Amino acid sequence: MKETQIDFVVTWLDSDDPKWQEAYLKYRPDNNGLKGNARFRNMDIFRYWFRAVEKYAPWVHKVYLITNGKFPSWINTENKKLVLVKHSDYIPAEYLPTFSSCTIELFMHRIQGLSEHFVYFNDDMYLNAPIKPEYYFRDGLPCDLNKETCYNVPIYTKSDRYGIYMQMLADLGVINGFFNRKETVRQSPRRWFGPHLGIRGNVMSFLLFQRRLFAGFSNFHIEQAYLKSVFNEVWEAAPEFMNASCTRFREDVTANPYIFRYWQFAKNLFYPVKRKGRYFFLIKRDILNKIEKAFNSSQYASLCLNDSTLCCDEDFEPIHAGLQRLFEKKFPQKSSFEI
Repeated sequence: MKETQIDFVVTWLDSDDPKWQEAYLKYRPDNNGLKGNARFRNMDIFRYWFRAVEKYAPWVHKVYLITNGKFPSWINTENKKLVLVKHSDYIPAEYLPTFSSCTIELFMHRIQGLSEHFVYFNDDMYLNAPIKPEYYFRDGLPCDLNKETCYNVPIYTKSDRYGIYMQMLADLGVINGFFNRKETVRQSPRRWFGPHLGIRGNVMSFLLFQRRLFAGFSNFHIEQAYLKSVFNEVWEAAPEFMNASCTRFREDVTANPYIFRYWQFAKNLFYPVKRKGRYFFLIKRDILNKIEKAFNSSQYASLCLNDSTLCCDEDFEPIHAGLQRLFEKKFPQKSSFEI
């Protein structure tokens, strides 16, 4: 059997770069500056992402590092597995500059040379233990948990507005415009009823059995396995909505990358698995002890250390220093991706 060629894609931003800050202030609609924006705080631990990949996933074919054009000063450009990608290399010029992660992500299928099978990481998602290719793809299909839910409904707050809830509803609207849930389930019932879903998941599948429309899925802010061909299919099916979703700053009603994951579900282009081995942390006060325990546990194959507005600037500095200490202890040796 031919071995599946798997690439990793990771996005990164140097928010301390004066040129980026100047452009951000120039285009930002309310011109409020950068203070307190947890979406762009720099934790300065990205080099450990590469150390973890080299140690725990040496089988990866290529690593595509996407930035706005400013790359880490320590990156080894001579590494044969590394491909440096600027936004302008694959995003059409009319959408640039962009400060929306959605725009950056929705065009990833246009990256030259990217394999059909790839795993997308944010720069806050780290491998934590040895993994095999089968962790992400089996039988040529992305491994994923299609656990359904009716509870991903929009909640308005002054700080986050609707978060990503409206985007998820928009994604589902597109999926329901092209697929019939009943037909999807009938085509592959074992994907929609089985031990991978657990008791609650199977109960939800039973309650939704006669529905024509998909109601929603449980979402996990972790690295995600994708088929590049699915990106092309979605763009060909809904070009107006996809183009309208590529904005300079994040908007409420646009597509986000979950649309490709949902499309994979709706076409039964996934290998059903339980959600295990991955853990999500919101960076906030008193979180370091929990992160350290996860670091030292082989049961967590990957961790997401997600910065958030729950962490004020005063708390961020000691957490930042603590994370650097933990990573240096776990990954003290430079990787071949560093000079």
